[in-house]
Amino acid sequence: MAAPRKVRLNADLSPDVANALKKLAATQDVSLTEALSRAISTEATLADKRRKGGKVLVEEGGALKELIFTR
Repeated sequence: MAAPRKVRLNADLSPDVANALKKLAATQDVSLTEALSRAISTEATLADKRRKGGKVLVEEGGALKELIFTR
């Protein structure tokens, strides 16, 4: 089976978003492309779970808290 083709995209990011992406790439020790791919995959998974009625929870200080997404 042939490897899937890659699609080249160009994106104009705000300075804040570009800096957040650079920070993600640095802290994960991956390229900007890989950091962006991971961020998109994570958002797609979270959006799917929320669409199906799920909640996104994080543990903070021993307590579970629900993350509320406003956008």
